[in-house]
Parts: sequence; structure tokens; C-alpha cells
Amino acid sequence: MADADHPEPTERSDEEERNARARALLDEAQQAALEHGRAVVAEARGVRRRMLEDADERRQRLVAELERLRGVIDETLQALQIPASDVPTPEASPEPSSGAVPGEASPAPQRVAEVFDQLRAAPPVKKQPKPRSADTASPAQSRATPTLADSDSDSDSDAAAPAASATGEPPADQSEPAPAADEAPPIDPVLRRRDTLLEPLLPDVVRASKRLLHDEQNSLLDAVRRTRGKHEAERLLSEPVRQRETWTALLAPSFNAAYLGGRAAAGKTGRVSSAPERVVIELAAVLVNPLRERITVTIDAVVAEGPYESPSELQRALGTAIGARFREWRAVDLEERIVDVLAAAYARGAYEASGPAAMLRWLADDPGRCPDCDDNALEPTLKGKPFPTGQTHPPAHPGCRCIVLPAEAS
Repeated sequence: MADADHPEPTERSDEEERNARARALLDEAQQAALEHGRAVVAEARGVRRRMLEDADERRQRLVAELERLRGVIDETLQALQIPASDVPTPEASPEPSSGAVPGEASPAPQRVAEVFDQLRAAPPVKKQPKPRSADTASPAQSRATPTLADSDSDSDSDAAAPAASATGEPPADQSEPAPAADEAPPIDPVLRRRDTLLEPLLPDVVRASKRLLHDEQNSLLDAVRRTRGKHEAERLLSEPVRQRETWTALLAPSFNAAYLGGRAAAGKTGRVSSAPERVVIELAAVLVNPLRERITVTIDAVVAEGPYESPSELQRALGTAIGARFREWRAVDLEERIVDVLAAAYARGAYEASGPAAMLRWLADDPGRCPDCDDNALEPTLKGKPFPTGQTHPPAHPGCRCIVLPAEAS
């Protein structure tokens, strides 16, 4: 009986050994599962990192291609802006050089002629009412092509005149040229003067803005490297007031010139020597705030993709995403938005120079493109009263470059 109630010590030791072996196997399985999970997470992070790097590389190639296309467009516009009288014909060409074929025109006129042939052969494009995109050319550039098309038709008629006289027939009457089917409406002299004023301001403002954007990007990346703990956009970005003051100081001279030009268009010059500070601050915010919002969304999105293995991995991901966002803004958006705010400063100067009881006429920058602006241009409106779109003065929407003038001044 005593042996049945109390097992031998050997049996207890065997049971303890089996339990210990089971615990060891369980610990080993847990450790293997943990290592496997870590390997899967590391592999997923590596795949994500490679995908981000690949996306950034494709984005850089796209930005480079956009810049190349912009350069090609600029070169084409410069070629098209050659006066027709300056383009030599085969008969009037100077003696060819040693490597040229006699009787052939120079390569540059041939390229210009090919471009004109393509323009004539292309079907007319129906304009759609939509806001200006980042690929839209400046006002003066967008209006250059129709004028050059007219110049090309004049050169063709001039070239045909000697041939007609050689046959003894009088030259055809060119006082009333046949209108083109897709001929653009004439450009309003007020808009032409506005574009002539703003175009010289644009290159310096763009260069200075790009330098400031580089400084802001470097400061933001430095803040990302120095931050310990949670990365939040509001902690990393500079103070909004300080950023506003910096951009206001940079943009004020060009805004003053555009604002005073608008006042002169409304018939007021003299006493006012600069744009009001409230106008400069407001227009600077229109230029700066969209980029700040994009950077905030980018930072929040990168942080939300965590957790990251180390702070350095998070810093690399943030640096890649922030750099891509700044490059995109400089290459695609910056110049068009600067043109928009300069046009808005001009429009504000014309509006504020108008008398308190003036009847204002809304002058659409591109008639037929925006139905809202076309509605505003239907009839004059008393200053201070809203136009059909609800605004008292331009811009009516992002990308709007219309102006308002007193009815008697326009």
C-alpha cells in the first residue's frame, strides 16, 4: 500500500524531464515563429523601400522629361517668333557654304516651314472650359501662335506675288485676306499691355523663388534629421508667420509693379507707390499655402506607413518623399502659379483704383475657355456688387487671369 500511494523518485524525475523537454520544444517553436515573423516583416519593409525608391526614380525621370519637353516647346516658340520677312527663301538665300547643297534652303527655314505645315494640317481643337493646368503657357506665349500663323500666310502671299508678275498677271488683291476657319479672336489691347508688363518680371521672380524653395527644403530635411520622437508636420515645418514674412519680402517688388500697372490701366497714377501690405500677404499665401499643404500630407502619409525598424529608416523615407515633392513643385507648378498671382495683383490694382461708384467690366483673359468668366463679362457691374460667380473682382477660380476695369476706361 505504501508503494502504491507514493511513487518512486525515478518516476517523478521522468515526468519532470518530459515536462522540461516539452517546454523547451515550445520555447524553440515560439522563437522560430518569432524569427520567421521578423524575417517576413523585414522582407516586406525591404520590398516597400525598393518600391518607394523605384517610384521616386520614375518620378525623377518624369520630371526630367517634363523639363525637356518644356525646353522643346520654348525652342519651338522661339523659332515660330521669327518674322516672316527674315526667313530666307531658296531664291534669296546667300551663297551656300562649302558643305551645303546648291539650290536648297537653310535647315532652319525648312524646320519652320514644316512646323507651319503641321499647324495647317492639324484639325481645330475645341476648347474646353477648365482651369489652367501646370502645362499651360504664359498669356503672351499662348497668344503667339495665331499671330505667327497670320505672318506665315502673309509670307506665302508675298512669295506668290513675283510669280504672278512674271506671268504678266496682276497680283491678287491682298487687302482682304481670307479668314482662317479656326482663327483666334483678337487680343484685347488691355490684356496685351498687361502681358507686356508682367513678362519681364517673371524670370527674376522664378529664380528667386526656386532659391528660397531650396533653402526651405534644406531646413525641413535638417529638422527631420534632428527630430527625436514623433515626426509631425507642424513640428518639422517652419512657423507659418515666419514663412509668410519671408515670401512676402521676396514677392513684394514684383507685386508692387503689377499692382501699379493695374492702377494705371484703370486711369490712376501718382499718389500710390506700392501695393497695400494686405494684398501682398494675401497673394503670397495663395502661392505658398498649396505647397505647405502638400508637404503636410506627404509627411503624414510616410509616418503612417510605419512602424520603421529604426529612426534612420524613417528619416530616409521622409527625405526621399519630401525631396520628390519639392522637385515636382519647382518643375511643374511654380512658374504657372507665379503668373497667376502676378495677374491677380494687376487685377487687384485695377479694381482698387476704380471709383466707388464705377461700373466695372469683367475682361476675360481667354474668352470661351471658362463659362463662369464669360458670364461675368456679359454686362458691367457696380463696384462692390458681386458678379455672377459671386466675386467682386478676379480671380474667380484657381488659374483665373481676368481683370476688371471701369467701363469708360475700357
